[in-house]
Amino acid sequence: MQITPRIYQKAAVKAALTGLRARLKRALVVLATGLGKTLTAALIGKEFRAKRILFLVHNNFILKHAIDEFHLVFDEETVMATYNGMSNKNGAKNADIVFATWQTMGKSLKSWARNHFDLIIVDEAHHSEADTYKPVLKHFTAPKLGITATPDREDKADIRDVFGPEVINVTLEEAIARGWLPRIEYHVITDESLDENALQKIAGEILESKKRFTMAEVNRRIFIKKRDVEIAKIINGYEEKTIVFCASIAHAERLAKSLKLSTTFHSEKGRDQSDTWKKNQATLEALKNGLVRRVCAVNAFNEGVNVPTIGLVAFCRVTGVLTVFRQQLGRGLRPGKDKLIVLDFVGNLERIQLVLEMMNRISDLHEEYTSKGEIEREGYVRQKFEVSGKGFEFTFSDKVVDLMKVLEHCERDFYLTWEEASAAAIGLGIKTQENYKVDQMYKADISLPSTPERYPGFPGWKVFLGGIVKDYYKTWQQAGKAARKLGISKMPEYKARYKDDPRLPGSPNTFYSDFPGYHAFLGREKQEKYGTWQEASKVAQAQNFPSKVEYMRDYKKIDPMLPLHPDRYYDDFPGWQQFLRGGVKSFYKTYAQAKRAAKKLGFASCNEYLNGGYAKDPLLPADPSQKYPEWEGWSEFLGTVGRKSYDTCKQAMTAAKRFKFVNKKDYQSRCKSLDRLLPVTPDRKYTDFPGWDKYLGKK
Repeated sequence: MQITPRIYQKAAVKAALTGLRARLKRALVVLATGLGKTLTAALIGKEFRAKRILFLVHNNFILKHAIDEFHLVFDEETVMATYNGMSNKNGAKNADIVFATWQTMGKSLKSWARNHFDLIIVDEAHHSEADTYKPVLKHFTAPKLGITATPDREDKADIRDVFGPEVINVTLEEAIARGWLPRIEYHVITDESLDENALQKIAGEILESKKRFTMAEVNRRIFIKKRDVEIAKIINGYEEKTIVFCASIAHAERLAKSLKLSTTFHSEKGRDQSDTWKKNQATLEALKNGLVRRVCAVNAFNEGVNVPTIGLVAFCRVTGVLTVFRQQLGRGLRPGKDKLIVLDFVGNLERIQLVLEMMNRISDLHEEYTSKGEIEREGYVRQKFEVSGKGFEFTFSDKVVDLMKVLEHCERDFYLTWEEASAAAIGLGIKTQENYKVDQMYKADISLPSTPERYPGFPGWKVFLGGIVKDYYKTWQQAGKAARKLGISKMPEYKARYKDDPRLPGSPNTFYSDFPGYHAFLGREKQEKYGTWQEASKVAQAQNFPSKVEYMRDYKKIDPMLPLHPDRYYDDFPGWQQFLRGGVKSFYKTYAQAKRAAKKLGFASCNEYLNGGYAKDPLLPADPSQKYPEWEGWSEFLGTVGRKSYDTCKQAMTAAKRFKFVNKKDYQSRCKSLDRLLPVTPDRKYTDFPGWDKYLGKK
């Protein structure tokens, strides 16, 4: 079968080949969900002319889809083999292209020569920062290609450290605006589920008296959840093949009973995973063949599932994370369709704001990529809350105007301690870490953070979610000794086996405040370290590390005698500022003074502060969390709690000028990745917007 690449696929192939043939031999391709990332990877692999290719995935659904796509590009003589828990290693060793799961490959690295492959392709590359994946990437010497639709991870780890900056980045908004993906008819179901009296009352309280409310309180007061039977009645009114994203497995199975020709799709823990995989695979085939018309899914449908005939996506769960929202929306976005219908039953202010921002971004890009003459000929019309035209269509209720006014005045403070957060999570009925993180049940309370393990003294997930308080080892030295007694020598092995000793915590790195790193913890720090911090400091200062972040990333390349955590290794450690730069320096005497100074500088994140930003004020320490005992956390210190964008146009202009954007298009495509407080549409955000040239420092 002859494949004709689309215009963006041709551009991706060309850009990727340049990166793979360059000195660093790596490339990161970012294509929106629905644009055919796997097929693009196959085209790149063929053009690269690698004799042996390894294609790495994180689940078996993606594995099967990848093989089908590669068969469309490579001829019949190309030998392809799978390598997972259900396949034969000998067959894979002799294949031209090996499709493997991270888990299986990671367990057998010693049996594979480091130069066995000529190209490594990593699908859904945003998973590649996980500690369990890194050993696989480090083992093989071949050039590495990463493909993903979502390069930015929730845990702030950067996959660009592995694959380099994006060689091409086509966002979902750009793909829709250019007509590469179908238009979207998006319906937020608010007309019947919105308590208008409550909305008017709370809007009056907020907008007139300036009273502050938490986001969770506002959502509870103005939204009335629809019952499953009402939701099912609306969905059953459509003929299109449908994916319904549900809050839990129980919710999916309950809702499926009210939908015509429906079934469920999920990966329930505790069941035989091979049976679950077969059942879900049968569900996909039934959906493709029309035997099933509606599938109630829980998370497992987010990635690696390709059913081009899906015409409707229904949201019945909170998804406040943009990357997950895009993944789920993308299940119904495939080239060649006229449109995708979306029914959003989520009564949630953050969701409405998220969709509005996406709508505005598509609208702006569409105008940018469409000539004035074409707009005049085809009569494109742009209204305040209903945008329709070539490539997109969104439908909203006028009530959204009032909702957005309310949203601007909501507080988003997190619980100050893990104990408070724990009580809230238990109250929501969250039982497991998977419920909390994967199912994102924490979103039901806006004061719950996505990463509670960052709380000082976090006791481990079991205790946090209401389990029995264990008698854990009191020091990391005792725990490390117990782990070594079990024969554990590496961090992944510890994660898999720590339950062999009930006194071992699942996350010793957060449980013990003075945790020295897994190497020392598991007795693997055999390399001698400098005996004093002064000796180590002399070596570090010669490298001019701008901050702690760069030191911890590159210290091994400089001198193996440098410890990863000098602040923990040396009892008399003087602080990062003196360690990296020398000399005794005076800082703000109190935490309150330092906090005021940091807020005044308008840092968008802790990364911006740590990556040399603190040097703008010589009285700010490199690591305030160690300098001040009353430390409250980065959001509090920088004043970024609940901030969506800079408060004033002047602040945003100052931040934007730092990045030297070429033009409006360059700004809108990169601003959020560089500084999350930069609004995509400042011309709408700020009433005193001075025009794009002045805003970007061109005048």
